[in-house]
Amino acid sequence: MAKGMEDTGMEKALIELRDFERNAKRLYESNPAAFDHVVWGWEEFVDGFRKTQRESVPLEEKAPFFMGNLLTEQDCFPEERMEVSIVLHDRYVPPFYHSLKFIKIVYALRKGFFFYLREKGQDRRFRMEEGDFVIIPPEVSQAVFSAEEGAVTVNIIIKRSTFGEAFYSLLMENDDISDFFWQMLYSKGNERALLVRCGRDERLQELVREMCAEGLLDRAGSRAGKNLMMKGYVMLLFGRALKEHSGRMESVGHLSEADAALPEMIRYIREHYATVTLPELAKRFGRSEGYLSRYIRRETGKTFRFLLKELRMKQAVQMIENSSCSIEEVAAAVGYADISCFYRNFRESFSMTPTQYRNIRSRISL
Repeated sequence: MAKGMEDTGMEKALIELRDFERNAKRLYESNPAAFDHVVWGWEEFVDGFRKTQRESVPLEEKAPFFMGNLLTEQDCFPEERMEVSIVLHDRYVPPFYHSLKFIKIVYALRKGFFFYLREKGQDRRFRMEEGDFVIIPPEVSQAVFSAEEGAVTVNIIIKRSTFGEAFYSLLMENDDISDFFWQMLYSKGNERALLVRCGRDERLQELVREMCAEGLLDRAGSRAGKNLMMKGYVMLLFGRALKEHSGRMESVGHLSEADAALPEMIRYIREHYATVTLPELAKRFGRSEGYLSRYIRRETGKTFRFLLKELRMKQAVQMIENSSCSIEEVAAAVGYADISCFYRNFRESFSMTPTQYRNIRSRISL
């Protein structure tokens, strides 16, 4: 048992089963074989349970616990202003496929869990041990199953928009990990996940325990302060994992040749955002302008022009927040010769002028 769990007095609060988990555990213990395969819903599970049961066990017509196929941000963020949330995974509930409208980190705080992913129509199962975690992008069909006595599996939920803004520095790394994050944010057909094998890294475990204390057990305090702290914990988690365990990260799932090219293109646009044009990009990657325009639209759901504007605006706010450059200098640096065009695009992106944005950020920093 992790020493920190004993020291903080959180063990009982996190390990104690909730009522629906107790019911799920009784079901599991009556027929463990029915939980060996991931399903798409309660009806499929009931069918498999009845085929494998050794004694008659009554089953309800509807699932006595959540087994929905989609989770939205509204489901996991009771407070709309929060950008990072933390939720205990439901133990003993049958593994069922579902997709998300947000980014999820599933962390094995105590003991392990099984992670399921669909790849080319087949189920793949991965064993995650204590201290390991998996990063799951939005829209990916996946499942998590935990049925070990005393296991604690934690879901760290991050709004998609928050990741692109608060953790933008992760995208600037020139490695396979940043490629995964680019695909996560911009590829519509992404069916991948990132497994991170950390072992029992005590610092990481302590970080997640602190997140649990802040996000699950401490309901008081300033919302603004709590939101900043939760984002800070996530950044520390990523930083620690990249610093100490980057060699034990594995991207799993299907990746087409088209998917593989997208991060390199986006990185090129990001590195040359001030001057890049569609003809230049097409020449750089040996494609026609028409093909490249359709490819970007198909893979990201955005036009080249919109994608370029988005990347320019991200850089602009970085400069406005972290430099003393004038607004005119910022506009020129990110590729706008026409200051009125820069103001118009900025207002469309952030619902305020660059000057208003700088004033608000200045008051916050004080």
